[in-house]
Amino acid sequence: MDRKPYSFNALKWPKTSVKWFVAGLCISIIGAMFVAFGGPDCAAADGVKSGAAYPLPYAEKDLPVINAEPWIQIDTSEGVLIEGPAFDRKGNLFVSSIFDSRILKISPDKKITTIFQREGLLPDGIAIHKDGRLFVACLNGSVATLNPDGSNFTTIDVKYEDRPKSCNDLVFDGRGNLYVTDFTGDNANPTGGVYWYSSDFKTVKPVMRNMASANGVALAPGGRVLWVSETSRNIINRLELLEDGVTVNPLAGAGIPYRFTGAPGGCDSLRVDEAGNVYQALIFQGRFLVLNQHGIPVASILIPGRDQGRLLQTTNLAFKPGTNEGYITTSGKGGAWIYRFKGLSKGLTPFSHQ
Repeated sequence: MDRKPYSFNALKWPKTSVKWFVAGLCISIIGAMFVAFGGPDCAAADGVKSGAAYPLPYAEKDLPVINAEPWIQIDTSEGVLIEGPAFDRKGNLFVSSIFDSRILKISPDKKITTIFQREGLLPDGIAIHKDGRLFVACLNGSVATLNPDGSNFTTIDVKYEDRPKSCNDLVFDGRGNLYVTDFTGDNANPTGGVYWYSSDFKTVKPVMRNMASANGVALAPGGRVLWVSETSRNIINRLELLEDGVTVNPLAGAGIPYRFTGAPGGCDSLRVDEAGNVYQALIFQGRFLVLNQHGIPVASILIPGRDQGRLLQTTNLAFKPGTNEGYITTSGKGGAWIYRFKGLSKGLTPFSHQ
């Protein structure tokens, strides 16, 4: 008995059904190949918590993690934002409380004292001079100086074309000159910058202008590379300086080694260790990213509880001189705290201890 060969037409399958059958067959084959030979690494998604406010960015998720530990609580209020940690030669740690304009001292035995308070000052970064005086960058536009007991308060009024207008952070070089960031401007109107003050504090010169909320500032070992973060652009700048400490090397001396992610907030203050590693605070993320001397990420420092939204306002850190012990200022849900961690190397010796 003769039989006609089967065909789709003989089975009278609708053309649409045939198309879906072929499509399904292709998908099945591709899926089988992915299972057999491996497709995209979807396993990484298993470690992402959908409810986490700030999961680690994909490019940083596999970095070594340093977990910080609580050292002392400064205030129980969620509205207190602390900044500016700096150690003096006696082992006292000074910090600023920005919104209520306080400067506090934490003794080696953890006694907390308010040494100065003045409404409207808005103290932020603190750097200590070799002579023991505290130099304070204030968001009201002034650079203030005072003794460790809070006495002899003065302000440095010299400016460059009325800049800086809102001082955020500062660092001394080895000769006593001072770098100060101007925390003004944004992406649409970058009016901020970083400025150099002579050691007699009579001259101010711009190092870099047209920055979007210039924030953290620190010198690398040797004093010829200046790191400056911009909060609004969420970037870190690496500036190679000429001998005068002011002029940026015209031969590719200004670069952006790294761009951060996340909003609101962004990169805040930063510090450098003696190996040249840069510790960049990421405010509203409860963490620091550690970059090597070339600006390549090498580690993360995490505040416990950040996945639950606690203490996300990581602003700054100070190394206890002569050690790799870092002390972090962080605030938010849970109050205002100092956390401690072990860095990758000893902190760079500050001018106060040279």
